[in-house]
Amino acid sequence: MLEILKYIKFLSTTILGFIHSSSALILLCIIFTATVICWDTVSFAESSDGTMLMFVGEEIDVVTVASRTPESPSTAPAVVRVIDRSEILKYGYATLAQLLSAEPGFYISSQGSGSLPYLRGIANGVLILYDGVPIPTSGNRSYYPLDYELSLNSVRQVEIIRGPGSVLWGPDAFAGIVNIVPMKAADLDNENGGELEFAAGSENTLKGFAAKGFKKDNWDAFISLYAAQNRFNSDSFFDLIYSEEDDRWNIADATIDDSRYYEMTFNLNYRDSFSFSGRFSDFKRPYTLNTFYETGSIDWPSEKKAPVNFFKINWSKTSGRSHWNLTGYYEDVSYSHINAESLVEEKADIFYGELLWDRRLFEKGLMTTGISFRENRVDGALLSGGFIPELLLDTGGFKQPSPIQKDYRNTLKSIFAQYRHPFAWGEFWSGFRLDDNSMYDDYATSYTMGLNVPVNNLWRIKTVFGTGYRTPYSLQLKEETPLTRDHIATLNIEAERSSGRGDSFSATLFCTRVSDNVQTDPYGWGVSEPSDHDYAGVELNYRKKINEKIEGYVSISRVFFSGDDYSFKVLRQSWLRPDGTTVDDYDEWTESYDPGADAVVSSGVVWSPYSFFNFSLNASWASAVPYSYGENTITGEYKNPLMVNSEMKFPELFKNNLILTVGCRNMLDGDFQYPGIYGPVDGEPLVIYGVVKYSF
Repeated sequence: MLEILKYIKFLSTTILGFIHSSSALILLCIIFTATVICWDTVSFAESSDGTMLMFVGEEIDVVTVASRTPESPSTAPAVVRVIDRSEILKYGYATLAQLLSAEPGFYISSQGSGSLPYLRGIANGVLILYDGVPIPTSGNRSYYPLDYELSLNSVRQVEIIRGPGSVLWGPDAFAGIVNIVPMKAADLDNENGGELEFAAGSENTLKGFAAKGFKKDNWDAFISLYAAQNRFNSDSFFDLIYSEEDDRWNIADATIDDSRYYEMTFNLNYRDSFSFSGRFSDFKRPYTLNTFYETGSIDWPSEKKAPVNFFKINWSKTSGRSHWNLTGYYEDVSYSHINAESLVEEKADIFYGELLWDRRLFEKGLMTTGISFRENRVDGALLSGGFIPELLLDTGGFKQPSPIQKDYRNTLKSIFAQYRHPFAWGEFWSGFRLDDNSMYDDYATSYTMGLNVPVNNLWRIKTVFGTGYRTPYSLQLKEETPLTRDHIATLNIEAERSSGRGDSFSATLFCTRVSDNVQTDPYGWGVSEPSDHDYAGVELNYRKKINEKIEGYVSISRVFFSGDDYSFKVLRQSWLRPDGTTVDDYDEWTESYDPGADAVVSSGVVWSPYSFFNFSLNASWASAVPYSYGENTITGEYKNPLMVNSEMKFPELFKNNLILTVGCRNMLDGDFQYPGIYGPVDGEPLVIYGVVKYSF
């Protein structure tokens, strides 16, 4: 196995050199396609209906994020997977973090301020969409709604793309996309009915959920309400408190409050032509911020808030061979972060409009084109000034630089197109996007191209190439030099087998090059010099339905990484001269990139021996994760333990519409730590919980 992985690494590294040469890439695709065609290839019409647009209900799984139209994941122009509502319920996923942890390519780091996703070794590279609306991660890319701030109770399905998706979704569709599709009235057991759910568990975990559907003639509506509270780890810690009387910092006992989360979602639909939807969310998450030193560690009280609210209007119309889709939304984001009484507040208002046009060409071809406009109005973007515990511990004659915040406006004008055409041997697609972003002095372009070739009635092979870029950190806006973009280019080759009986297997090889990548200084005072990184790896996903009572899955990911270290030059403090002038003091150091865990294995099984009882068990393991603190003076790695979660469900125990669930997370009660931004973060201990759900 080790020799195979070494060969994969060598092959992927070689392919990375081809990415910068378009002619070499095209030649590679032609050779690969010719090889597949000669290998027992069947007609594309024999393996599907010969079209690319699929009707909702035609298959159990329907994906929309890959091409902006409903279709089967197997024919979608991307490496994509769909997790529907039944799978979410079967395996007991309570949060988006738990769901993504079971997917190939993902590693989720549970940090104090919230879970942080790594996809294929890249941190902060996933674009989260809710009903097609991006959930911003703020100017420091530190907010992802992976925990209790986003409820899966009102989610119909989760669509995942591994690889860049900037052609259709614009900036920040970098390493991948996660699109959360909300429920409608038709997804309830009774379209005019609803659901009630209450959950309670250890660690002071409480959750409540209520949903109601309405259906009349051509109209339907859905509304849901959700609230939760919980406490990660202990509620007490040692705090460093400043005494004005003694003019010094003293160690004292302190407590941390419970986290609280609120969410409301709704949608109103008229036939398939008009929809009005929205999501309102708020949360307050107190936690401890740990700073790590050679002589020990100190906890600091911290708190994060990130309300995200949006309204979305969508109009759709089909006319002959054309389909028009008009979308507009307004989004309001208020970000607040407190570190050791240092408060940073940022507010953003986002306005977006898009016109999408699909047109059948040459009988079977499909052209998708669109134009869009987005305006961001940001107040209080943090340009410099974070949390520096070293200076709080020993102020001496130094002065801590004051935080710098700025208001700015940013516009993004885009035009994009993608064409797909089926042939007897399969399907080919190609697309591009042109962005005019007021943050940059030049235009940005993104590309995609690929092949989808059915080998026979069971197997198909996809080759997908895509590029993308990310918008800058807010800290980069203080630089006088022109901004540079993080640029990504990825080549995927996926072999997929599906029997149509619930069994599937996929193996994906990928290689990625990230150029001009920058990293923020952990204490929020600056960014690194741009550097280049290469990634290559393999992802395996096997799902098996043994019989009507037992089914399960196994997911394996392995990432190989190489690249430059980050070089930092950061203003840490200023020396106060007797004459009142200051002398700036800079710190310079290099730091290795953190790719997260380079190997992740997860598996799960569902056993349903009786109609009134079923049992699910999930297990996951990840390789050690490196850490670096104190300007790379303290280094090492954290061990990831074997994590085991289980649930027992009792449907129809009392009534047909009442379900009782008893479960636990971290069954082995492993004592472990995750690498936080400033120091180690304790992992979640054993949690036992119960859930009562009533449908009406």
